[in-house]
Amino acid sequence: MTMSPFDLSGFSEAERRILEERARRLAQPPETPTTGETVDLVVVVLGAERYGMDVRNVQEVFPCDEVTPLPGVPPFWVGLVNLRGHLYPLLDLARYLGLPSRPPDRTNERTRSAGQVVLVAAHGLEIGLLVDDVPEVRQVLRSDIGPSLAEAAGAARSFTLGVTSDLLAVLNLAALLADSRLVVQEA
Repeated sequence: MTMSPFDLSGFSEAERRILEERARRLAQPPETPTTGETVDLVVVVLGAERYGMDVRNVQEVFPCDEVTPLPGVPPFWVGLVNLRGHLYPLLDLARYLGLPSRPPDRTNERTRSAGQVVLVAAHGLEIGLLVDDVPEVRQVLRSDIGPSLAEAAGAARSFTLGVTSDLLAVLNLAALLADSRLVVQEA
C-alpha cells in the first residue's frame, strides 16, 4: 500500500492525533531571537556547581591526563601540565573558589587527575583551570546576567560577574587571574 505524504488512513486514531499535533508544532513560526548584546560562555562543572567563562578568554580545552606536581606551592595549585611542549600551571578551580574538591589520585611521582583542563588567558597570563567537565558553550544575553547570589562562597562571589536565570555563575577571569593570592613568592 502506497501512501501519499498526507494520507493518514493507514494509522490508528491515536497515531493520527500524535502526527497532527507534531505537524501543528512544526508549522509554528520560529521564535524570534531576542535582540541585545550577547556573550558566549564556556560552561564548566565543578562538583554540583556550574560556571560560565567568556569564550574570548578560553584558549583550549583538553583532558587532564598527567600533572607534574610542584613542591612548596599553595594547595590550590595542582602542578604543571604539558600541552604540546608548553608547560602551564594548573589551578584547581573548585579548591580555589572554596568549593568541595576531590582529592587527587597519586600514582608514583605524577598526579593523575580526572577532569578537563581549560586553558585561559587574561592580563598576559596563561594558566590551566582544572574542572570536572565542560559540557557546552552557550550564548547569553548580557542583560540576562543578574547580580551575584548573596549565599555564594566568599572567593566564588568575588570572582563572579553575576548569575543567569538558570543559576549559571559567570566568572570574571580577568579578576581571578589578577588575584595576588595566585602569585607564589620564593622564600
